[in-house]
Amino acid sequence: MAPRSQDGNSPYDDMGGHGMGAGMQFAMPSLTPMVKLLILVNGVIFGFSFLLSFSPGTWLGFREVFGISPWLWKDYFPLLPLWQLFTYGFLHDTNNLFHVVGNMLFLYFLGTMLEGLIGGRRFLVTYLSAVLVAGLAMLVTGLLLGTERVTLGASGAVLAIVVAMAVLRPDTRIIFLIFPITLKTFALIYVGFDVFGVLQELKGVDSNVAYPAHLTGALFGFLSAKRGWLWRDPVQGVERWREEREQKQEVFDAQRLDDILAKIHSQGINSLSSGEKAFLKRKSKAD
Repeated sequence: MAPRSQDGNSPYDDMGGHGMGAGMQFAMPSLTPMVKLLILVNGVIFGFSFLLSFSPGTWLGFREVFGISPWLWKDYFPLLPLWQLFTYGFLHDTNNLFHVVGNMLFLYFLGTMLEGLIGGRRFLVTYLSAVLVAGLAMLVTGLLLGTERVTLGASGAVLAIVVAMAVLRPDTRIIFLIFPITLKTFALIYVGFDVFGVLQELKGVDSNVAYPAHLTGALFGFLSAKRGWLWRDPVQGVERWREEREQKQEVFDAQRLDDILAKIHSQGINSLSSGEKAFLKRKSKAD
């Protein structure tokens, strides 16, 4: 899969892709900073995980601590392993190279598109938020069903990016395998595989794929694009809140200073309370 120039038997829940390979490509996008960072982090962690897998017991314990393990949330309540809701998204099946490679390819091609549109900070917030909501979906599903599978993988977050891009640029054409299709069509195909997988599981076919996480990620990506969540920058939000608070404080202090000066004028300086004197002293130093 690549953007095209456009005119106009795992023992745990595997969040792997669907075996969609890469085909012809008209242009290789340049890595954007956050996508590059995420691919690097995922690659390093996969390499570390692969080394751990040579000691099956060590790897089993590692993935149970850092993947989503619903039984740990019950057994250790109220000491909840909250970190799992993020760390699971950076772990992948060490027996299936296509699990991590497929996710990183989708992140590379479509993540760079999205980061180019909304900026690095917003992209990272969107990606991590998708990791969180997809993880919550798997945790709730696991708790309700009493499953003892561990959920690993970035597929829920990656699918959120795919769907968000399809909403923002539905008619952008890409090469899927050897076929030119629009992003909207590609997203529908991707989500369609997951819907089919859910129906298969309802028939009793166990695929070891975390379909609730995939579909929750897809829904989050859709809503993020449709409702404009993609464009919200929490850092800018905090800065605006701080500026507004400082402005309100300045207005309050100015009014209080006027009240104190009026009190001095009418009753004398000895009428001031210790708090009023401290405020007056602080303002005189600030000025």
